[in-house]
Amino acid sequence: MLFYVVLLLLGAGAYYYHFRINRKKIIERLDKVVQRKRDDLLKNVDEARRISDKLDTKRRDYIGNLDFEQLKEELQNGSVTCVEAVRTYFHKAILAHEKTNAVTCFILEAEKQAEELDEKAKLASFVKPPMFGIPLSLKECLKVKGYDTTRGFVQDAYRPSTEDSIQIEHYKKLGLIPFCQTNVPQSLLSYNCSNPLFGTTTNPFDSTRTCGGSSGGEGALIGAKGSLIGIGTDVGGSVRIPCHFTGIAGIKPSKMRFAHRGGGASVPGKPLIDANDGPMAQDVKTNVEFLRNVWGDIDFQSDRDPYCPPVHWNESLYSSEKKLRIGYYIDDGWFTPTPALQRAVLESKKHLENAGHTVILFHPPRLTDVIQLYFRAVCLDGGQYVLNKLLKDIIEPTIHFQVTLWMVPTWVQRIFSYPVSLVFPRMGVLMKSLTRDTFELREAYADIEAYREEYVGLMMKDNLDVILCPASIMPAPQHDIPSKVVSGVSYTCLYNLLDFGAGVVPVTTVNKSDEEKLINEYPETDKWYQITKKATIGSIGMPIGVQVAAPPFREEAVLRTMREIEIAITGK
Repeated sequence: MLFYVVLLLLGAGAYYYHFRINRKKIIERLDKVVQRKRDDLLKNVDEARRISDKLDTKRRDYIGNLDFEQLKEELQNGSVTCVEAVRTYFHKAILAHEKTNAVTCFILEAEKQAEELDEKAKLASFVKPPMFGIPLSLKECLKVKGYDTTRGFVQDAYRPSTEDSIQIEHYKKLGLIPFCQTNVPQSLLSYNCSNPLFGTTTNPFDSTRTCGGSSGGEGALIGAKGSLIGIGTDVGGSVRIPCHFTGIAGIKPSKMRFAHRGGGASVPGKPLIDANDGPMAQDVKTNVEFLRNVWGDIDFQSDRDPYCPPVHWNESLYSSEKKLRIGYYIDDGWFTPTPALQRAVLESKKHLENAGHTVILFHPPRLTDVIQLYFRAVCLDGGQYVLNKLLKDIIEPTIHFQVTLWMVPTWVQRIFSYPVSLVFPRMGVLMKSLTRDTFELREAYADIEAYREEYVGLMMKDNLDVILCPASIMPAPQHDIPSKVVSGVSYTCLYNLLDFGAGVVPVTTVNKSDEEKLINEYPETDKWYQITKKATIGSIGMPIGVQVAAPPFREEAVLRTMREIEIAITGK
């Protein structure tokens, strides 16, 4: 018996030694790739600066002070050229990048695209497309011909896309000019924004805090005024959380409202919970104008992707004067948000009631089950796909907790979940989330379908048009916190599981009263609450948004509600 124990220990030791030697070789090789990539980025930024410096400073400042609507109008009437717009936003994005480390690459061909559009505009027969010459920033994982989509993995550097995605083609057709790519967390499965290839992107309001993720680079860039509009992706809050953290507006449409053929995913092969692209901008009205034009021309995408239905922009739904019935909640029953987030919802409720809408209390059902179903469906193979990628890469320190969880076999997690549940019930729930086998996975899919039916049934019972709720559990925390509070996505991941359209609009900032309530009243009943409370202390002045959601193909109602909140707050 002793012989076999010794043999087992020797085998385990040999495996671990072999594993460590291989990891060391991988890291040594990839460290060189990181250095090369960062050197290339410095050269890329210098070239973008050279291009931006071609434009007179006074002229650049004038264009840079135009909002989306004003720039769109001046590009249409010829007061501003496409080249001037691109050079201006190269400059503004460089300033934002120097502040937040948001940009992974400037798309230098943007100047040539702008020149070509300006030449076409000289022809009497040329009809300017609706978003002629508007610079567009893009999350790094979106496919642009000739540029990487690494998702923060060093191993995927220098593997550029061979063609534009359908959506990028469409944006160019509408006159938009992609001018830069922005940073993401490694694997995209985090709501911070750090990876070993490009480093950490910071919040424009406080560099010690995260800009969110996984569309964090977009949030930081737009929040720092380096772009008027950009495109993110969202599988659990990746558009909405950065918008909330950085004080901007954005929306995640339901899955079928954009083409997906030829696109990528954080975890390929997951059927019921898919990422969708979504616009992010400095205000709601810019998102509206963007989607009005994109969905007004959705046949372009439908013709190229038969799985994208030709559902056009519904102006009557957006512009309707019929008063809405809105359900709201300030606590989902899984994770109580900090006081500022609750206040933002109640203030938005009051704005909507003042506009004549009916706003009633709504209770989202069974959020504990939602958390289990969401993580089970997103990590449908128990996290093995992502884990295998990470073990062939340099692992980003801020996601070590997630990696550790994936490395523990599911059956071991299940065993330990029972004693853990006695002292930390919510962690016990998370430890039971990853699937053991295909039978359990099938059950999860069936349960998601049943939950969708239950949720929609509750909305229909109360005749609700949209839902109003918090955008997250807290304002932007420090960079390492998202990995420590992975279940803090309950307010956003719910609407991925339901495949609802959901957006975030900025409402307020954390004030002194919020901080006092946090210190005196916020729960500390488990480790996650303790971490959240500590992370939120000192966040006075940080932006706070609210979330609005509605069933698929009713995104226009979401945008209408967001816009009414925006008008009530800003007066414009």
